[in-house]
Amino acid sequence: MTMSKHASAYLATLTAAVVATAFVVFIVNAVVDPLWYFGGNKIGTVNYAFNERLSKTNLFLSRKDRYDCVIFGDSRVTLLPEDKIGGYKCFNFAFSAGKAAEAVAYARFLRAHDFRPKLVIMGVPGAAFRERIGGADIPAFIREGDTPKSPYLAYLSIDTLRMSLQTLFGKSPLDRVYDRQFICRVAPGAPAYDPAKPIRDLFAGRFVARDRVSFYDEMRIIFPEAILAGYVPPISAWAVNAYAEKGWLDEYVEVLHLASTKFDRFVDYGVPSAMTIDRSNTYDGTHYSEPANTIIARSLMIGSSEDALDLKKLDAVEMRRAYAKRLKRYEAAIADGLAN
Repeated sequence: MTMSKHASAYLATLTAAVVATAFVVFIVNAVVDPLWYFGGNKIGTVNYAFNERLSKTNLFLSRKDRYDCVIFGDSRVTLLPEDKIGGYKCFNFAFSAGKAAEAVAYARFLRAHDFRPKLVIMGVPGAAFRERIGGADIPAFIREGDTPKSPYLAYLSIDTLRMSLQTLFGKSPLDRVYDRQFICRVAPGAPAYDPAKPIRDLFAGRFVARDRVSFYDEMRIIFPEAILAGYVPPISAWAVNAYAEKGWLDEYVEVLHLASTKFDRFVDYGVPSAMTIDRSNTYDGTHYSEPANTIIARSLMIGSSEDALDLKKLDAVEMRRAYAKRLKRYEAAIADGLAN
């Protein structure tokens, strides 16, 4: 009898401890909100990007009625300020290592959830057409048109608690962070760009996967009523010069021009320019600063950027000629960057 009482008391105490611990874990996670279920971090001023494929879905579903525009792309496109696209209320759905195949999957998911955008913007880097780009990472709930795991389950996790504690006391897992309005910014302490150091995966493969432009046709089918706008994110002038020296510039230009034919509007901000020759605009040659991306956001739909190429007004030969002229214009600056 005494043993039974002790066992009952022990179980009651253990149950209370487990419940109390779970409650504390949930409260901490809900307040810091590392997966963006409840509008983000309520304590600090930044939101870290632990799992953009999930967290951006959570954020979008909580406020989808605000938007009539969606932006897709990779980590370079996350830095495009959604609030600077004039005339539209955009949601930036870009995420790290995002691919066109993933954008199509997410577009189908959004369509299944009754989202009908007036404008779809897609970042189209030359890297999208390399021979080898790795597989797509599409969450099961996106493939199945379901909803993400309930926050009341996700936020009982110790793994999620680690994310919360890292948000409060640690460094960002990426060189990018999101502010309270979920505008992506370069993280404090990001490295300085050295043009003499080749950008990551600079020569990872040639630009020959032309068949991938078909993903943009699929986007048109999913959102037939939307304006489809594309752009080439800025890339270091030194990288473009390296492609030219490698003998790859012709195929790089040709595949980007082919991609442009799938869009209603398409602007190339990757051509060598005052933006891409300025080392202070980027920390690695591919991810560009907030001021640079603000210029892109404000000019994309109105064509006011003199340095960019409007590929709807140029054929492939004219585009290639423009690249040659720009490389010649910045020849001395490129040489100086490599020497220093």
